[in-house]
Amino acid sequence: MSPRRIFIPISGVSFRRLLGSSLVALALALAVLAAPARAAGDDAARKARIAELMKQLRDPDAKIRREAAFYLGMQVEAAKNAVPALMKALDDPDIDVRAAAAAALGWITRKERVAVPTMIKLLGDPEAKLRRSAAFALAQIGPNAQDAAPAIIKLLHDPDPDVRMWSVVALAHVAPNLKETVPLLIQTLDDPDPRVWRRTVVVFGEMGPAAKEAVPSLIKLLGAAEADVRHDAASALGGIGPEAKEAVPPLIKVLPDPDRSVRQSAAYALGQIGPAAKDAVPALITTLTDTYSEVREHAAVALGKIGPDAKRAVPALIKALDDPIPGMRRDAARALGDIGTGAKKAIPSLIEALASKDWMMRLESAFALGKFGPEAKKAVPALIKNLASTNGGVQESAAFALGQIGPAAKEAVPELRRVAQESPDARSRQMASDALEKIGN
Repeated sequence: MSPRRIFIPISGVSFRRLLGSSLVALALALAVLAAPARAAGDDAARKARIAELMKQLRDPDAKIRREAAFYLGMQVEAAKNAVPALMKALDDPDIDVRAAAAAALGWITRKERVAVPTMIKLLGDPEAKLRRSAAFALAQIGPNAQDAAPAIIKLLHDPDPDVRMWSVVALAHVAPNLKETVPLLIQTLDDPDPRVWRRTVVVFGEMGPAAKEAVPSLIKLLGAAEADVRHDAASALGGIGPEAKEAVPPLIKVLPDPDRSVRQSAAYALGQIGPAAKDAVPALITTLTDTYSEVREHAAVALGKIGPDAKRAVPALIKALDDPIPGMRRDAARALGDIGTGAKKAIPSLIEALASKDWMMRLESAFALGKFGPEAKKAVPALIKNLASTNGGVQESAAFALGQIGPAAKEAVPELRRVAQESPDARSRQMASDALEKIGN
């Protein structure tokens, strides 16, 4: 899944902690109100709205100024011309207005450095609310604010737990590849406030391979008494991916966890680790029969990501093609294709699935058959029928499979020519043309 730019969306709970519950409701309402203008591309109306909000930043009523700052932040980069006004609002006599302005600057300037020096200064403000907002803003700005790392590191020991929590997020965003970052974040797992160390767990997963030093600590948390902690730890290990391969045995142990969210995240993690998780195949086969479809689906996906080494799962995956949940059937088909030639026993079942009423199942089955190459030649008649579909995705997948089958699919040439010339779907036309070249016509 080079270093990744991570961005943690702000949940309602996080907004409440950062700026107050009244602004949570405002954020949700404004997001809904802003959507039609964005969808309609109504730039003129949006510019007028931004101008009005900038005017409201000078309103005598502090609540209106606070809401205006917040709403400007919701406009993100489109409100760049509001940056000077928001910078001025950082001197507002009302602390909530200042906090909202700082957060808004983070949203609006998150690809730039214009607000970084001011945010670094705010990290040292006596008011915890402003330190929180500054840390939040720097998290949005990300690596462009790397020079803020020393000041953020100091706040990992701030007396306010919410400041410490946002400092964890900010440090991971601003300096994910600084050699001190992960060791310092590992230390925060001992924070007395669960909001802090649990945020750290989530952040490790979002940092990806850069957080590989945290794997031993996350493995320990798989044994936590709280199910949600075990879930977060497993998810974080999945986010780290193949670099978390030493976690495979502990993840296998929690696959039968009594909590379904833990089982689901453990299966997810094993899939993200990929081929190095091959020892988990027997346990994942068992998980394919889990009571909850979400758990079964993650197990199927994991087996596909493990790839050819998961071939012993083929009989169970073939059986899963008849699962009552459509998503599970599709995941099983995809997994069989990802396992490759070791799953050729599934070819008859996948051919049968090409007649499914579920177009997504037909699509996944065709793509899977294509991965068997010439060995799937018996699928050619059924694939030709799918070329006649009015669904572009179904056409494309059928053309892909026929191309992979190659010369043995020559009877499909007339229909492929028709799709290449007449299909309204550009991707289908291109795939059909590619297939014709591979077949030799």
